[in-house]
Amino acid sequence: MFEHEHPLNFIDLWSKELKHEEEDEESEEETEDLISNQDFRCLCFRCDEEINWFHRYYYTCGQCDYSMHKFCAELPERLEGICDVEHTLYFLTKWLYSDWKCGICRRIHKSTGKTIKNYKDVEYPDLLHLPFPDPSYSILKHLFFKKNGPCTLEVPNDVTKTHDNISHQHSLVSSRIKSISFHDPMKRIELLCNGCLRPITTTPIYMCGNEDDHCNFVLHEWCSRLPTELKDHHDHPEHTLFLHSTVLGKFFGVFTCNICYLPCNGFVYYCKKCEYHIDVNCAFLPKEITHASHPNHLLSRNVNAPYYICKICYKYLWDEKLSYSCHICDNFHLHPKCALLIPETTTHKCDRHPMKLSYFPIENHKSEYFCEICEEEFDPELPFYHCHECMQSMHPACAPSILRYETYTSTRYDRAIYKFVNVKFGGTYNNIKVHEHPLSFVQGIESDGECLKCYYKLQFKMIFKCLNCKFAVDIDCCKYLSR
Repeated sequence: MFEHEHPLNFIDLWSKELKHEEEDEESEEETEDLISNQDFRCLCFRCDEEINWFHRYYYTCGQCDYSMHKFCAELPERLEGICDVEHTLYFLTKWLYSDWKCGICRRIHKSTGKTIKNYKDVEYPDLLHLPFPDPSYSILKHLFFKKNGPCTLEVPNDVTKTHDNISHQHSLVSSRIKSISFHDPMKRIELLCNGCLRPITTTPIYMCGNEDDHCNFVLHEWCSRLPTELKDHHDHPEHTLFLHSTVLGKFFGVFTCNICYLPCNGFVYYCKKCEYHIDVNCAFLPKEITHASHPNHLLSRNVNAPYYICKICYKYLWDEKLSYSCHICDNFHLHPKCALLIPETTTHKCDRHPMKLSYFPIENHKSEYFCEICEEEFDPELPFYHCHECMQSMHPACAPSILRYETYTSTRYDRAIYKFVNVKFGGTYNNIKVHEHPLSFVQGIESDGECLKCYYKLQFKMIFKCLNCKFAVDIDCCKYLSR
């Protein structure tokens, strides 16, 4: 704790106890009190930045005009041994996050990475350490790879019979029977699991045994071990969630997850009564994790308060229900999707080397930072992928290992998660009400032009297009025309 000659009082600006003196009135007065808290302003003695309602916690002196952010007060004045041996790092802060600045060489070092460990490994033997090593790894592999419990799929003589809720029109066979080309962006081969939508790079797997129909259904072996129902789920404890291979009533099986709010057409846990559905990755969010962007401190799953900012995508958390938060550092929060869906390394077809996730500006990098995919400048203070061999850098959303003609998103402010990371494109849709030819389910690109129904651009959308003619519509218009 930063020392001061007088005792410091701890203040929570969101506390209901902070009210005006007029407490005689009922609800109208309470609304005005909340507004007055939001309008609260003072300066932090240590960083000279404003303390306001968004920061929530701060320390103040009752005897003099002295106030400090909570995270400013609880950080040491300086750190030794992070920069060069003979240099000392002095405290420097920015809004909602803090850095260390060397007083000799003037280099700025982000405070992440030098936190003191606040837990014992023996007390958390199954703790999930994120990010995952590569795009093929998932929380389902982490949980079910070594488990020998009941399977969603029964496997007699290498031919599978699906559970009632996990249906496929053809029999599934073990990968030991049928040869397969695994996911490899460098060879332009894409193979995604129909359950978790993560790339398949190794066995064991199950796949469709019908070679005549060119069906691309394939499933990780650990995805076959998903429980058929979830009771008392932390985000929907009211009803039991049942596992389905597709959501009935959702066009072409595409739904929006009620936790990460990303579109998905993989397996789903579904409550029919509440129209509640979550993808199988979000269904198993652990209570606590660690993350390389904030090492040594546990991050706990919680229902986030408004105005928090995710430290990976730097977008507000108010659109999401859940966050992973550090209860020691009040200013560190992550979207669950940013924590789980951005791997430590990735391989992109534009670079033959694996690229690693970086949380800091690259040392000795002299030029501006530009993404090699979308060719837009980016802030190196935010996480990005970098290849030290080719000196190439990419936004995380521009560098998924799945194959797309155009992988960057339609807005320059969404650079963390590729929008369709949980969507498996492919398959055909036959309906003469919509079009006389079979339509392919693909991601729209610039050359697809406009939707022939609504006339909006098809780029960066889920679309159905004819490979024989120029017919193309987005998924909503295709659903409307098929009625």
